[in-house]
Amino acid sequence: MKKIVILTDSICKIGGIESLINLKANYWVTKRDYTIHIITTEQQGRKPLFDMNPKIKLHDLSLNYDRNSSYFGPKNLLKVFKNYFRLQKKLDAIEPDFIIIANHIPVTFFFTFLRTKAKFIKEFHFSKYNRAQNRNISLFRKYENYLETKYDHLVVLNPEERAFYNTPNTVTIPNPIADTFGKEPMYNNRDQIAMAAGRITPVKRFDVLIDIWSVFVKQNKDWQLVIYGDGEESYVNFLKEKTEVLHISANVTFMGSVKNIQAKMKDAGLYLMTSSQECFPMVLLEAQSSGLPIIAFDCPTGPRNIITNNEDGILVPLDDHDKFVSQLIALTNDEELRIHLAKNGYKNSKQYAIDEIMAIWDEKVLKN
Repeated sequence: MKKIVILTDSICKIGGIESLINLKANYWVTKRDYTIHIITTEQQGRKPLFDMNPKIKLHDLSLNYDRNSSYFGPKNLLKVFKNYFRLQKKLDAIEPDFIIIANHIPVTFFFTFLRTKAKFIKEFHFSKYNRAQNRNISLFRKYENYLETKYDHLVVLNPEERAFYNTPNTVTIPNPIADTFGKEPMYNNRDQIAMAAGRITPVKRFDVLIDIWSVFVKQNKDWQLVIYGDGEESYVNFLKEKTEVLHISANVTFMGSVKNIQAKMKDAGLYLMTSSQECFPMVLLEAQSSGLPIIAFDCPTGPRNIITNNEDGILVPLDDHDKFVSQLIALTNDEELRIHLAKNGYKNSKQYAIDEIMAIWDEKVLKN
């Protein structure tokens, strides 16, 4: 029986990484009978956001890093040392076969000093696109590149991202979705609701989406924009104030976080994404598996690795706001086209079903 340790900061907030940890951990304990330990650094006594199988063992190191400061600054440096010793103690007790670093956390910088026979795997859920465009590599970046060679496996999410890594230990495994693909979704007679979802942060550019929506509603006031997700209170308030200034607050609703976003997708009519950068947005797969047509900016590097333009979704050239608006008007006025894109999207999403993706994990990574 394989023992797997998953390292992350917390599992109490809404987010793609948290959802993926939950999805894979539950799958491994139920379908593979693996022993799964999740070790966090700042759970702060809170319960996991998602429902977890009781077989999954949870540990928190109670470090509580200051997220507004550098890990190597005076507020956090001592905590990094505590992180090492507390984690080492846990690993000595667990004796895992595999250690998965699920996101960019301090252990990324000291994992080579940990005493363990386990294989180290690092998952990358962010895009290296912008970094790859910069030919001036700092000493710190060179050190990070060196550390990447020390992992047994680097897991990246799409072939385009694979090209940004120069080490032979890199494997491409896309994100899975939990959908079991039983009954096919209904495609017609959906609500006139355009959805967007995710952590409310500047990179997701919900402010751009609101600008686009303000132009669209001049043509069509029957549709509503519903935004799901949480973020910094000041940024969320900024977005709400923006809808007031643009006089579209009656057509935009902020719903906060929900555990099962796909339940909301089953009735909506469109999914919209205006991010400046995405690696492999699972929310697009969830939308497709829910029969939801998509319009997204063709930002680096995720949407184009999921959507085939005009076949199972619409890709708009990055930052072409006028084109986004025109596609939005066209799609909301053409139910036949929405159904065409939604049906093809549903077919496309099946290749990312969890059984398919977790078999790749077994084949490429979790081999003794």
